[in-house]
Amino acid sequence: MSSRVFITADTHFGHVDALERFDRPFSDVEAMDLALVEGINRVVGGDDLLYHLGDFVGPTPKGVSRTRHAVSIRERIDCRRIILVRGNHDPRGKPAFDALFESVDDLLSFRGWEDAGRQGEHRVVMAHYGMRIWQGRRDGSLHVHGHTHGTLPEVGRSTDVGVDCWGLRPRPLGDVLSMLANREIDMDEGNGRVQPVRGD
Repeated sequence: MSSRVFITADTHFGHVDALERFDRPFSDVEAMDLALVEGINRVVGGDDLLYHLGDFVGPTPKGVSRTRHAVSIRERIDCRRIILVRGNHDPRGKPAFDALFESVDDLLSFRGWEDAGRQGEHRVVMAHYGMRIWQGRRDGSLHVHGHTHGTLPEVGRSTDVGVDCWGLRPRPLGDVLSMLANREIDMDEGNGRVQPVRGD
């Protein structure tokens, strides 16, 4: 069986405040972590590829290392190949954290994609943060992001792929990109100046 490709973001493993802040339906952070791991394992196989667009972990309680918590979570995820686009809560400068992933980037941009027998020629821009303007936007490129937990209005061919927007589990990348590719290209980039010119 050929591998499949999935996408997700904003799991915030270990983040106690995520329960109330993102209105997650769990009694405690341990139940949240368990449900999110099970959600990944239910849809993403061991040989599949998962793009995670940041905030794999969230702020952990005092005395609990984010890296150690990430290691304990990663050991329970069946998927062997995870590419991380680093979020604002993911540790920097921690080799043990980065080693949990096939690669760790701040942004990914590539042309063409293939998943589950479908192919697309569009440019795909993956970032943790939602952008109003992204590479190739006026040429029909597709932008997927996290960070906003569904609070940022979608613009053109852009969408939040975080777990809070997609039933607390990853989605097939081809489904998300096909959805975006079927949207009209948003040509409105605000061509008139709206930011004032500032002097000294």
